[in-house]
Amino acid sequence: MAPPLLLRILFLLAVTAAASAAARREAFRRDPGHEHWHHGAFHDVEESVRADVRRMLHTRAEVPFQVPLEVNVVLIGFNGDGGYRYPLDVHKLEQFLKMSFPLHRPSCFETGEPIDIEHHIMYNVIAAGQPELISLEKSLKEAMVSAGTARESEYGREFPLFEVEATVVEPIFERLYSFIFDMEPGRSATEMDRPVPVAIFVVNFDKVRMDPRNKGVDLDSLMYSKINGLTEQELKKQEADYIYRYRYNGGGATQVWLSSGRFVVIDLSAGPCTYGKIESEEGSVSYRSMPRLSNIIFPRGLAAPSASSTQDIFVGQLAGLISTTIEHVIAPDIRFETVDMTLRLLVPIIVLQNHNRYNILQAGHNNSIDVKAIEREVKKMVHAGQEVIVISGSHALHEHEKLAVAVSKAMRSHSLHETKSDGRFHVRTKTYLDGAILKEEMERSADVLSAGLLEVSDPSLSSRFFLKQHWMDEQDNVQDSIKHKPIWESYMPRNKKEKRGAGKKKHGAMYRTYGTRVIPVFVLSLADFDAELMMEEESLVWTSKDVVIVLEHNNKMIPLRYVKLFCKEKNVLLIPAQHEFKLLLCLSLPYVAATCQKQLGSLRIHL
Repeated sequence: MAPPLLLRILFLLAVTAAASAAARREAFRRDPGHEHWHHGAFHDVEESVRADVRRMLHTRAEVPFQVPLEVNVVLIGFNGDGGYRYPLDVHKLEQFLKMSFPLHRPSCFETGEPIDIEHHIMYNVIAAGQPELISLEKSLKEAMVSAGTARESEYGREFPLFEVEATVVEPIFERLYSFIFDMEPGRSATEMDRPVPVAIFVVNFDKVRMDPRNKGVDLDSLMYSKINGLTEQELKKQEADYIYRYRYNGGGATQVWLSSGRFVVIDLSAGPCTYGKIESEEGSVSYRSMPRLSNIIFPRGLAAPSASSTQDIFVGQLAGLISTTIEHVIAPDIRFETVDMTLRLLVPIIVLQNHNRYNILQAGHNNSIDVKAIEREVKKMVHAGQEVIVISGSHALHEHEKLAVAVSKAMRSHSLHETKSDGRFHVRTKTYLDGAILKEEMERSADVLSAGLLEVSDPSLSSRFFLKQHWMDEQDNVQDSIKHKPIWESYMPRNKKEKRGAGKKKHGAMYRTYGTRVIPVFVLSLADFDAELMMEEESLVWTSKDVVIVLEHNNKMIPLRYVKLFCKEKNVLLIPAQHEFKLLLCLSLPYVAATCQKQLGSLRIHL
C-alpha cells in the first residue's frame, strides 16, 4: 500500500516540476520573483540632482546643468544563441560605454551654441533570453515578403531580397519592452507617475533559422531546447545567401527604425542598406556604416578567428553606434532655445489651393489630412495644463492676392549637375520655393485667417484667442499694446519711430489675447506647376518657430539627388502629416545635427 502511494506522490512532484520548468522557459512570462528592472538614473542619483540644481541657481559661473539620462541597451541574440553564435560580455560593454561616452550636451539650431543642459548618461545593458529571441525570429520570418534582389556589398554578388514591414513586427518588440520594463506600451510618464524608460534594441538574428525559403525549421521546438554551436563551415554560411531589410509604413529601406513608442531597433543581421547624396559622400550611409559580424569574423575572407579576439573591435564599433543613436534620437539637438509656456495653443491648418480637383480636408483619398491624428499628436507634445485647439479650413489661393503674389515671388531656381546614362554630367535648372519669402507674407495673414476659421468652427472660442479692435477701444491703445505682448519685449531698445507707432491699431484688425500662441500650418496645394517642385533642400516642408509651410501637389514621385542601393531615390508626394508632427515638436530630425550641419541619414523617424 505504501509503495503505490509513494509512487503517486513522486509522479505528481515530477509533473509539477516539469510544468513549472516549462512555464519558466515560456517567452515574455514574468513569474513571481522575476528580476525587476531598476530605474537607477533617478532613484540612485536623486540627491545629486538636487545639489546640481542648487549649484546652478547660486553660482555665477556658466556651468551647464547636469541632468541624468538613463539609456537601456537590450542585447538580443548575444548569448551564444543568435547569429554566428556570437557571445558578448554585457558588463564589458556597459563599462566601456560609461568610460567612453559619459556625457552629452545637445546644441541649438537657433543659436548654433550648446544649450545649458548636459546629460550625464547612465547605461544599463540587459541581455534578452533565448525564448524571446526565438519568438522575435518567428515573427520576423512570417513577415518577410520577397522583393527582388540586392547586392551584399559595393561590388559583391546579388542575392534574393526580402522586406519586412516594421509596423507588422512592432507589436512583438513592444511586448518585449513591456516584459523587460514592466510597462504598458503607449502610456505616458504622467499617467504612470514614474519615468518611462528609453531602450535601444540591438538585434543579432540567426538568418539560417529565419530563412523564409526554408520551411523545415521548427522554431517553436528551439525555444525550449539547447542551441548547438557551429562548425567553421556553418559559420561561413550564416548569411544564408539572402538579404532582408525593413520599411516603416512603406518608407525607405533600412536596418534601423524608430518605433512609435520609446525604443529604437538596430538589426545588425539586416541589410546592408545604402543611402546618400549623389555628388557627395558626406553624411551618406554605406555598406560599412553599420557594424556587421560577418566583416569582423571573416576579415577579407580569412579563416574565422576566435570570438574572444574580436570582442574589443566589436564592442568599440557597437558603443560608437549606441552613442550616435543617443545624440540623434534620444537626446537630439533642439531647434529653438526658448521653452514655450503659453496658456493656449492654436494650430490652424490653412489649406491654400489653386484648383478644385480634390479637397485635402476630405477623407478617403491619398492626399487627405487626418486632422484628428494631428490633434492627438500635438496634445502629447504640450505641457500639462496647456489648452490645444486644432482647426482646419480651405481657401482658394486666388482670393488672397498678397498670398498668391508671395507664392509667385518665392519661386527660385538653381542649377544641378547630374549624370545620365552616357556617364557625362548634364546641367539643368530646378525650381523650388523659398520658405523665408513665403513666411514674411503668410505670417501677416495668419491671425486673420486663423480667427476666421476659429469663428466658423466654434464662435465661443474666438473671443478667448483673439480680440477685434473697434474705434471705441482707441483710448486703450497703450494699455493693450503692453498687455498683449511678452514682458521681455518691453525691455528691448527701439528707435523713436517704432515708439511713436507702437500703440496704434487699425480698426477691425485681429489681435491675440494674452497667453495665446498661434502656430499656423500653411498647406500649399498646387496644381499645374513644375512636376518636380519642392521646398528648399529637397524637402516638402519649411519651418520656423512661428510657422510651418507644407507643399503638396498631385505628382506621385519626385526624383531626388540621393541614391539608395544604386537606385535613384524618389520622394513620395502624399500629404506629409508626419512632417507636421515632427516640425511642431521643435526638435531636430534624427539625421540632422546642429553641431555638424550635415545629413547622417542612418536613422529614420516615425511619429
